[in-house]
Amino acid sequence: MAGEADLGRSVSSPSQSVGLPPVPPVRLAALADGVFAIAMTLLVFEISVPVLAADNAELTDLLVEMRPDFLMYVLSFLVLGVYWLIHHTIFNAIERYDTTLIWLNIVFLMFAAFIPFSTALIVEHGAMAVTVVFYGVNMLAVFLMGWAMWTYASSDHRLVARSANPDLGRRVRTIGLVYLAVSAVALALAFVSPLASMIVYAVIVLGVIGFTASGRWRIDTVSPSGRQR
Repeated sequence: MAGEADLGRSVSSPSQSVGLPPVPPVRLAALADGVFAIAMTLLVFEISVPVLAADNAELTDLLVEMRPDFLMYVLSFLVLGVYWLIHHTIFNAIERYDTTLIWLNIVFLMFAAFIPFSTALIVEHGAMAVTVVFYGVNMLAVFLMGWAMWTYASSDHRLVARSANPDLGRRVRTIGLVYLAVSAVALALAFVSPLASMIVYAVIVLGVIGFTASGRWRIDTVSPSGRQR
């Protein structure tokens, strides 16, 4: 069948890819875009519209009481944005893919799609040790799968373009080690002060956003065609 033939040509092992033109993993990136878009949209459904208020003052009070819900929405939306950026950066450097990368990508997306549930736990039950640890472990699982994808793809240029930015690997390792260290602190802190732990997670996200927005981690990997994108 034509579909099976296309799949056979698209999925290549490192040994099979030698001497063959690279096949960009467009479909893997497209799948990730769809999953992230849905997960980010689902977050807003965790915010319940206030019940019918008698007047402006009562409605204002109800909205003020929902501050934690709004803050969790913003935090989780930015968390998913950071993970999408990481995924985009990784796949911008990858020029071909194989079955192992497909499954690593699927598991990465599985944990990313779970973020709305982890967010809902905190929205419904508040910032307590169990909910905050669950949220932190979910975030850590997404990050570790992203790191696993990059490590697998970049090892000996298994799937990464030779023309990829040579500084990218060092940046990924540096950010990864810092993230793991701070995440360990946040998880331990959750058992003592869940609110403080959530603040640490917020600082992590804001730090990554500031680091990337300032241009210190640019999306300047080179595509297989040799053009920057």
